[in-house]
This record gives sequence, structure tokens and C-alpha cells, in this order.
Amino acid sequence: MLVAERDPTNWNTPASIKLADEINAGTATVPYADWDGIGVHPHLQHIIASTNGNLYKYAINKLRRYPVPDLRLPKSNGELFLDIGCNWGRWSIAAAQKGYCVVGLDPNLDAIIAAKQIANQLGLQSQFVVGDARCLPFRSSTFDRVFSYSVIQHFSKQNGSAGDAIKEISRVLVNSGSCFIQMPNRNGIRSLYNHIRDRNSTGPFRVRYWTPAELYQAFETHVGETKLSADGYFGLGIQRSDTDLMPIHFKAVVYASEVARFVARVCPPVKYCADSLYVESRKGR
Repeated sequence: MLVAERDPTNWNTPASIKLADEINAGTATVPYADWDGIGVHPHLQHIIASTNGNLYKYAINKLRRYPVPDLRLPKSNGELFLDIGCNWGRWSIAAAQKGYCVVGLDPNLDAIIAAKQIANQLGLQSQFVVGDARCLPFRSSTFDRVFSYSVIQHFSKQNGSAGDAIKEISRVLVNSGSCFIQMPNRNGIRSLYNHIRDRNSTGPFRVRYWTPAELYQAFETHVGETKLSADGYFGLGIQRSDTDLMPIHFKAVVYASEVARFVARVCPPVKYCADSLYVESRKGR
């Protein structure tokens, strides 16, 4: 369900289209067709640092378990949940374990095949689709919740890709449905350094940093009433649930981030110094 005519938001998009054509023509085999379903999936072992962040680089090819994070949303009794940019399905798995009816979407065919196999291995009924966040292949007013982590931050603000994705999120949400989107904060403690260091970078898939004001404006304009909350400090993608997978000096970063998150709950203005923010918006009627 990818749109080949549009500039890709992910370097895997052209390869996914080519691979799908070859599989349909019978000139290629389905990736991971010979995986035995035992242990941690080889796709994840290889790309863990790319999907989860630099704190996981020491876990490459060494994972003992699936690093399923804590989804900071309430439990559900079957609400329809869309995970945009799911890759191997970490957040889709977390949502399914909380009772959501999950659909994961990603432009990487290899990743979607792996996500399906991992969900089956874990006994989950999640569905997965290859698609583009800027033109979601779903009817309007379909999902109760839309989630995305470390995805829209790679979309350009200048050419409208980020705005298109946010509009699509609003379109597929039911009235009074909500989205929960992780975004990098340009005013964050670590992000300020990264933004200055990389300000001359022109790579199409680099991280684009947003100010809180930009996030409020974009999501309130296209979705509805919006609030921000702190996801993490001193970096992006920091998850307390995965500290056992990290060396001790990375564990210290995780614990420091958790302390800062606690301070932000007590003193809300501190959230504006978080490197990673959650944007929660509710679609108005």
C-alpha cells in the first residue's frame, strides 16, 4: 500500500516496493521464511539500535528477550489502535498486551514480516500493514487511538510531509478519539546540543527538532485540544523497562531521566526541558 510516486520518508520504501514485486513475480522468497520461531527474531537482533536508539547499541545481536516498553496509556477493552511506523512491533505488542485491538503500519516490508512473526510467536492477534503515514490506507473515522514513536520526527516540515501525516492522523481518528505521538523537543537538554551540532545536516531522514510552540500549533490546528508531557531526558528513546539490557553507564542515564520525569510531574514547566515529548491530542467533534 505504498505510494511509489511520492518521495519516500524512509530509505526502505523503494526496496520494499521492489521486493514485493519480486515476491509476486516468484523471483524472490519471503524474508525470514526459514525462521524457526525460537528466541529473539533475527531482524530485531540486527536493527535494535536503529529502532530503539543509541542506548541499545550494546545489545545488537545479544538480545535475550524482546524489549517491549511500557505504553503510558490506560488499559483497554478492545479499542482500535493504530501504531504508525511500528517496524518490528514493539509498541504494537505493548498495546496488544494492554487490551487494544492493534494495527501496525510501516513502509519496511522486511520489518512488517518480522512483526507478524513476532506477534504470532508471542500469541498476539495484532495486524500489520505496509503503508505510508502521509496517505494512510484506512477509512476516515476508523481508530479510537493513534500512536507513533520516533517516526514523524524524521518527516520534513518544509515540504509538508509532517503536516500531511498529522492531517492523516486526524482523518482516521473517530470523533473524540485521541492520538499519542512522541516528538523530539528542540529545547531539550540534550537536543539543544544535537540541534546545534547537526543544524547543517541535509540528510532526508535526519531528526527534525520541534519547539513546544510548534507542536501545539500543528496538532491543535489539525487534530484538536493538545497537551504535552515528558517522555524522557538526556536523549531519545530512553525506556526504564529495558535497563537490564544496558551497560551500567547507560543505566545511569535511564535513572536520571526517570528522576527528571518525576520532577516534571511535580513541577509541570520542567517538561519543556525534556528531550522527548509526548503530544496528546483529542479530536474535536
